Amino acid sequence: MIDFSILSIIEHHKIFALVRTDSAETALKSAEAAIVGGIKLIEVSLGTPGAVRVISDLRRKYGDAIRVGAGSVISIDGADRAIKGGAQFISSPHTSASIIEFSISKKIFPIAGAATPTEIMSAWDFGVPLIKVFPAYAFGGAPYIRSLKDSMPEVRLLPASGVTVNNVADFLQAGSFAIGIGGSIFRAGDISNDNYASIAERARLLIKSVIEIK
Repeated sequence: MIDFSILSIIEHHKIFALVRTDSAETALKSAEAAIVGGIKLIEVSLGTPGAVRVISDLRRKYGDAIRVGAGSVISIDGADRAIKGGAQFISSPHTSASIIEFSISKKIFPIAGAATPTEIMSAWDFGVPLIKVFPAYAFGGAPYIRSLKDSMPEVRLLPASGVTVNNVADFLQAGSFAIGIGGSIFRAGDISNDNYASIAERARLLIKSVIEIK
């Protein structure tokens, strides 16, 4: 049985930091900068070299102070490696019945990606507790989320792609259960220049915006 208590943690903290870089070292440093800034939900893309090691390192260092999972999971093999590395949730950019079933069989929280109303409801009917609306910006951003929530209020939505520090309030006020934010926090220039203090500061501003909405 999945531990659905993670839902209350997600609902409270709201922000998933989506980490995808060119190396395990920069991914770990980026994730830690976001954590310093106050973000408690870290998704490490399996597109990052050494992603599973990053997940393991974060779990070992921070324990229950944060929740760490794998993103961009597109195969059962990827899900299996991530779970063995300590991933606490498995997030896919699409809805895969096999990945969802595998995650549930391992008692790991699944997040499935979907874009259209039909895709979203199909994932929800399959039993996915949190739907990643991806790519959210391409489908209209916050107004699209509001339209979805108007017609399917019970569905928990996690928009990703196009969410920034400047528009996070719009997405949350539109009814998002939580949001995923990546490039707006983890700017390539900061990472290449080892300017992780700027990443931490943007994370702080993001958390401040969420608190003000609450």
